[in-house]
Formats: sequence, structure tokens, C-alpha cells
Amino acid sequence: MSEPRVLHFHDCADVGAALVKAAGRMGYDWGYLGAEAVRPTNRPKNRVANMLFQAKLRLGHMRAIRESDVLHVHYGTAVSEARRKPMPKRPLLLHLHGTDIRTHWARGRRKSRMQGYMDQAEAVFYTNLDTQENAEEARPDAQFMPAFIDPDRLTTWQPDSNQAPKIIFLSRWEEIKGASRQWPLIKALTKAYPEATIEGLDWGADAAAAAKLGVRLVPKMDHTSYMQWIGGATVAIGQANPMLGVSEFEAMAMGLPVAVLGSRLPRPDDGSTPPVFEGSVADVVEQIGPALHDPVAAANNLNGRQWVLDHHLPDPYIPMLQSLYRKFAA
Repeated sequence: MSEPRVLHFHDCADVGAALVKAAGRMGYDWGYLGAEAVRPTNRPKNRVANMLFQAKLRLGHMRAIRESDVLHVHYGTAVSEARRKPMPKRPLLLHLHGTDIRTHWARGRRKSRMQGYMDQAEAVFYTNLDTQENAEEARPDAQFMPAFIDPDRLTTWQPDSNQAPKIIFLSRWEEIKGASRQWPLIKALTKAYPEATIEGLDWGADAAAAAKLGVRLVPKMDHTSYMQWIGGATVAIGQANPMLGVSEFEAMAMGLPVAVLGSRLPRPDDGSTPPVFEGSVADVVEQIGPALHDPVAAANNLNGRQWVLDHHLPDPYIPMLQSLYRKFAA
């Protein structure tokens, strides 16, 4: 019996791309239409040109779906594109990525349009730990599947011992990333470690506020340059939230010691949390001190790299997914 033809439709945080790449290493040829192929951000402004553009776009979707036996849709509202008439109807698995279940679903809960999308799905996955309660209320059988990192896209961590220690903030400066909760930490770090350089991205509505507190802003950059920037840091600061994102996991996988305010939600599979410096502002500032003097020793003590490799690679999930694809395609 031949394997089902699988199409990953839309994407968020490259989760679909990571799964497709890992499946390829195992001999499965899954199809992929990323976010720009499903919902392009650069569309013609001319009304007629945009109508022609949309028609061509949907024709491409129709062909890709017709040539598939099962869909794996990333992001809840993307189901509307996959099921738009006259798209061929295929069994679909739905991957929730954050705002879809955290906000769109929560506005109407069982009466929301998002609930209808989830009801259509053969299986539902969620990636963010803070959305577990919502996901399981909407679909009691919802399963956790984390965000993934791609080791091939990482660079070597090489903190320069001949330069002043560098503390970097990994996230864009927006409230969804806990920006305002970082202000007391920035002030405390500046006071405690005046010899250190503090950098962050020139990205987000609150970037100027971070700069006023002493953060040296660096331009928003492509992923390769971003990895190189992280690779030259001494310590990285993650978003001030109870769960971490791909950027934090990439920094940990590169070997950096990572610090985060507050505490992390435990994973539902093994109850573990990312090994980072955490706690109050005072706790984090105190823990960062030794890492600025000997970052390699600090990173070894945390052992964050191994934890990420054990918990955030896509490969272990491929056999389970392929089994589900076979079941639903049949």
C-alpha cells in the first residue's frame, strides 16, 4: 500500500517546514505550502490586479489540495482557505499556534468560528503551553506538540573574552513578549554590571523605550545574521512570559546561558521546564553575574543545549504523524 500524499498548508514559526524536513530524512515526501504561499503579504493594490492575483493563488491551492490525500493545516483561521469553495475536501489535521486559540477562539469560545474549524479537524495539536486549557476545552483530545528548532540553521557560540561581556535581549519590544516587564530588569542590569554592553533588536512598538533605558538597539536582520548576533553574546535574556519561543530555544541550543523573568509552565508530557536563570529581577541579576565572568561554565551547569535537543526537535513526532495520516487518508 502506498503512503498517503500529505500537504502541510500554511505555517507558523516554521513548525510545518521543520516537520516536512524531518519527514524527508525518514523517506517521506510531504508537500508544503508555507504562509506566503497561502496568505501572501505582498498583494497588488490595484483592485483588478488583486482579483486576478487571488484567482491565480487559489487555483494553486486547489491543485495542491487535489494532489493530496490529507492536509495538515497550520493556524486555525487558515482552515478557511483550505476549505473555501470549490477546494477539494480532504481530511485535515489542525495545528494551533497561539493567537488562533488564545484570542480568536476565546472571544466566543464554543460559539466562535474557530470552534467550527476545530470541529472539522480529525486531530488537533497546540504548540504553546499557555493555550493548553483553551485547546483542551475546545477539543478534549488536543495534543501538545512543541515548536521546533533546526540545528542546521544555528551558528557556533563564540563569546569574545577580550571584549566587554554582552547581554542581549532576544525578543522584539512588544507587550505580547512582556516588554514592559523587562524595564526593571534593564535598570538593575545597568546598575549591577556597568561594564557589560546591553543590546536588543530595533523592532517593536516599545523599542524606543528600551533604548532610553540604555539598551543599544541593533537593526532587525535576517535569520542567519540574527544567529550570528546571538553567537557573539555572553548571556541572552528571553521574553518575560511563562513559556519560551523559538528564539530562546535556538540560543539555548547554541550553548548560551539564558535568563528569563518569572517561571515557566511545565510541559504536559514530562513536566519539565527549560533550564534557565529565572525568578525575580533580583534573582535573575544575581544569577547572571557569574555567567558574565565564565559563560561556558554557566552554560554547562544549566545544560540547556541538551534539554532543547531532547525536547524541541521534530524527528520524534514523524512516525506518530505518519500513522495518523495513514488512518485519516484511508
